[in-house]
Amino acid sequence: MRVGIFSGSFNPVHRGHIALAEWFAREGVVDAVWMVRSPLNPLKAAEASLLASDDDRLAMLRLAVEGHALLSVSTVEDDMPRPSYSILTLRRLREEWPEHDFSLIIGSDNWQRFRRWRSWEDILREFRVVVYPREGCPVEEGPTDFPEAKEVVIAAGAPTYEISSTAIRNALPEAPDEAARMLSPRVLEYILRHGLYGASQQVD
Repeated sequence: MRVGIFSGSFNPVHRGHIALAEWFAREGVVDAVWMVRSPLNPLKAAEASLLASDDDRLAMLRLAVEGHALLSVSTVEDDMPRPSYSILTLRRLREEWPEHDFSLIIGSDNWQRFRRWRSWEDILREFRVVVYPREGCPVEEGPTDFPEAKEVVIAAGAPTYEISSTAIRNALPEAPDEAARMLSPRVLEYILRHGLYGASQQVD
């Protein structure tokens, strides 16, 4: 089975994450998507203080994928060294699930800075990489022409969503109704119940 690995902080996971992941599976880019809540993104170490706990982010991610048959949650990085490096995660998955063909799904913003990733050449040599568009980040600005790449798929037709976890966190303390439009009801209820991101108000 062709499995797409969609990693992120998911702080919190929102409707755009789920819709995009489902699009890849539904359109046949991959057969299924495994969503990996990264404990700590090495390129976002400065934002570590803004993260909800590992357990909370994992719980929200599991709630978000409920009812989406083509999506599931992987905790592969939970017992790995931190920060989380994609090459180690992908190799670990390949070792544990040799029957699957793993692809790394990343946005064009990450593709632009892909040469900053640990062992980026090895990722391209060993794994298929799928790049989806992000606003203001042309997909051409990355190592598309790396001659040793296994396969780079530019998913130009993938949908874009004007939703961000940062905007949700900023809205929750004062404008929970605005944040609610960007979250699944289950995730929103979890955030409010646990008072995450400064949320303390009920949504009308």
